[in-house]
Amino acid sequence: MKKNIKLKRLFGFWGIAICLAGFISGCTYYIKEPPPPVRVEVRPARPYSRAVWIPGRWKWRGRRRRGRYIWIPGHWRRR
Repeated sequence: MKKNIKLKRLFGFWGIAICLAGFISGCTYYIKEPPPPVRVEVRPARPYSRAVWIPGRWKWRGRRRRGRYIWIPGHWRRR
């Protein structure tokens, strides 16, 4: 009987912990600093006829104050 109660408490605790973790990880935060200016990229020749150019962009990596912008270079993608 006591073992059954302990298991219910344990599952209850982990259920609450998982729900809170999902809630915290889904939080939205806003970055106060704007990204650096867009880099000028030289578009290489199209590798095949149905290729589409995806331009480069700045992406925020990290969390709030500890993060930084990194450049994701442009690339060709199959249409």
